Amino acid sequence: MKTPGWTALTVGVFLGGLGLAKPPSAEACSGVACDPRMIRVPLPEDPVVPANVPALVMLPMGWPLFDSESLRLRTEDGADVEASLLQGRHGSAVLVPATPLTPGTRYRMEGHSPCAGYPEEWDTVSATFTAGPAVALPAASGTLRAAPEQHGPFQVFGGASCSTEVEGSQVTLGFTPSPELVPFLPWVHWALDVDGQPWASAPHGAVGPAGTLLFLDRLQYPHALLTVYSVCEFSRQQPPPTDPGLAPGTHVATLRPVLEQSGTPLSPLEVFFELTCPENEPEPEAPRSEGCSQAGGGLAAFGLLATLRLWRRGPRTNRP
Repeated sequence: MKTPGWTALTVGVFLGGLGLAKPPSAEACSGVACDPRMIRVPLPEDPVVPANVPALVMLPMGWPLFDSESLRLRTEDGADVEASLLQGRHGSAVLVPATPLTPGTRYRMEGHSPCAGYPEEWDTVSATFTAGPAVALPAASGTLRAAPEQHGPFQVFGGASCSTEVEGSQVTLGFTPSPELVPFLPWVHWALDVDGQPWASAPHGAVGPAGTLLFLDRLQYPHALLTVYSVCEFSRQQPPPTDPGLAPGTHVATLRPVLEQSGTPLSPLEVFFELTCPENEPEPEAPRSEGCSQAGGGLAAFGLLATLRLWRRGPRTNRP
């Protein structure tokens, strides 16, 4: 089975990398309009799906853009395949096949969009794939490491202005999936905790075989899954960031992958990292006039007094 990468199939536009390269536009801050082209079906690039895949997913990008009750699994010739329909994380609709898929058979996932005003051919959202051989369900997640922290400008997302540029410290977490997890990555959703508190999440298929983040709508997910940060300062000429990030110091990050509807839990991964803010150098004190010191002043006054006394007395003369 080929697993070097995969494509998130969509009807129309694929929002790969949304928000990763640049902040969303002002229009994006008002929310995404109902558009059936904004629906993703995470599948491998081939697309060949393990016959024992626990569940299949259809995922809206920030909006319930489809009628989840209409989601069906069919063979290529149109025969219905028995499957349970569940509500999944991140607004997804989840199909759980009643029995393993048949290797070599072509399947089709399809549903209907409730968006009005679009051409009829856009009403049906679908994706096709072939069932491949069954493979062992993964139990190992992979490895997680923390890159050295980086200081400089970056965008903090959220708020009415979409994003704010700040100066601060960032650490990128490097994730390498285990080989046994790679074939199932399209159906894994993610959570990242820092010091036991939720920090970020990402929907199914957001992480690729190389362990990199493939896409993320930063309006919906202000924290990138594999980036942690601390805001050190920001320009007073712009609105303050809605989120200052983490406090400077040493922290522990815990990455939690979840394979949809799998009875075999994936192990969480932990790594320590440090964020720092440069200390502001104290302003030099303005020089001040020392005047006469107490000791010096006392000695000068004593000498002056002695001189005056001698002058007033004048020269002494010897009397007979």
